[in-house]
Amino acid sequence: MAADIVGYSAQMQRDETGTLDRTTRLTTLLQSTAARHNGRIFNRAGDGFFLEFSSPVAAVRCAYETQLHLAEPVSRQSIGLELRIGLHLADVIVEGDDLLGDGVNIASRIEGLAEPGTVLLSGAVFDYAKRGAQLKFQKLGERPLKNIEHTVTLYTVIGELGMQSLGTAMIEEPRLPEPARSERLVNSIAVVPFRNLSSDPDQEYFAEGLTDDLITELARFPDVTVISRNASFGLKGIDANAPDIGRSLAARFCLEGGVRKLGSRVRISAHLTDTESNEQVWAERADCSMDELFDIQDDLVAKIVSCVAGQIERQAEALARRKRPKDLEAYECLIRGLSYHRLGGVTRENAEQALRWFDEALDRDPGFGRAYAWRACALATVSEWTGEDVWDELMRAGKRAIELDETDADSHRIVGSLAFYQSDFALAKYHFDRALTLNPSHAYVVGRTGELYNFLGDGKTALTYLERAKMLDPFLPEYCRELEAVAHYVQGDFETCYRVVGEFSRLTRRSAAYRAAAATQLNQPERTQTAARDLLMLDPQFDAEQFIQTEYYKDRDFAHLLRDRIRDALSTVSVRLAG
Repeated sequence: MAADIVGYSAQMQRDETGTLDRTTRLTTLLQSTAARHNGRIFNRAGDGFFLEFSSPVAAVRCAYETQLHLAEPVSRQSIGLELRIGLHLADVIVEGDDLLGDGVNIASRIEGLAEPGTVLLSGAVFDYAKRGAQLKFQKLGERPLKNIEHTVTLYTVIGELGMQSLGTAMIEEPRLPEPARSERLVNSIAVVPFRNLSSDPDQEYFAEGLTDDLITELARFPDVTVISRNASFGLKGIDANAPDIGRSLAARFCLEGGVRKLGSRVRISAHLTDTESNEQVWAERADCSMDELFDIQDDLVAKIVSCVAGQIERQAEALARRKRPKDLEAYECLIRGLSYHRLGGVTRENAEQALRWFDEALDRDPGFGRAYAWRACALATVSEWTGEDVWDELMRAGKRAIELDETDADSHRIVGSLAFYQSDFALAKYHFDRALTLNPSHAYVVGRTGELYNFLGDGKTALTYLERAKMLDPFLPEYCRELEAVAHYVQGDFETCYRVVGEFSRLTRRSAAYRAAAATQLNQPERTQTAARDLLMLDPQFDAEQFIQTEYYKDRDFAHLLRDRIRDALSTVSVRLAG
């Protein structure tokens, strides 16, 4: 990471002593922020800083948080300096505590193109950080760099990633989380993302799609507890054996495998390991055509459940057979679309590509219910980028998905969410309950059901769902974990609400708002001011009235009281700054 103080020479001419003092405070901020992300400053040169990190995700998060801190009112008063920040990923030469090489030079050149107060990164960093940094990016395209032979693709960070059901957890370092506190359930299983065994990296989407489907099909069996998709894909790129995965995710079994697709032929290999004994209890290899793929999937699922649960009931086996597309190329379009949709909140291009592939799937098979459901999700994501009103189209797509395939859990989840936004709580509960019946191990649906109870004013029931969501997904992202803090707030347990938010590795706008409201109830001015400053750091223009419009409480008096408490917290900071 290369960082440079904007207008440093001019400031030194105006006020040398003051500028040096502010630079010292800036250095302290950079050191502490980098240390939280396992980074360090390895070189200083007047108004420039060079830092290194062991993870691209950590570097991007550190850069973004540094800019947030510098933009907040308190920092503008105490530091009053702006940075340009550039990031690049490359090998370097170590010379003592210093680092040298083209990678350092490229980071410096990228920083020079950044606007004041922004973070600019190379495509090399983006490719590694796009899944885990939980941020939105804008692609700027190919740019020439001074004294660098080749052009570099650049991206700029434009804000926090919103609620994405397909977003993977933020893992800054490629290692497993601390061992789960819960004990391994006898019939619990973690599915490690299947490896792409072909020589074509473009086939990665197919391996991910197969993994997705296996998780979904296994999760349909009520006697099997499946660790969530988010937690499974959080394992991607982590080198760990089955016993370690079992201890970390509280899973008794671990499914691993690989897939190779060549034209219309597919080869799938898979093996199941008992994580306690580290013994392989089952292994399979299958070669098939695309037309036979679903039969092979069903056979794999049946054998896995036989090993994990001991037996398969006829009724459960029948339930697992969802309605299939008539055109297998429509299915391939669907999983291509899902590979883009996972990153739809990350860049606008991904969101638009996802929508295009879902449309292609429906062109090939107009009766493909799953494609309608995911098209509704993709359309909503695109509208977040464009600002278009697509509500009627969302409703039509969601309704059509259920009409075509009543057995798809994600379709019910999506339609339940649409009902939720219309404050039709009875309809939302019906669809969420139906989704959980079809897929009991869907951590995101479990968590969203907890959110429904929060808005009904039943924080106690909400917490039971959120505890189950955490058990299913040890990597549960903050946008889901924040629901736990909301539940404590709804119950009137403001101390626990404040504490839970403080434990987040990444503070979200919503959790910051609830922590500020909780702080006013605790009658502790210092905590209230801290919570209010953190909220304003994330959103300097935070509007409490606008905020409660998307807090869909059935009791609107409760929502209005929440608004007033947030305003009270923010007023303490305004008064202090004015003083």
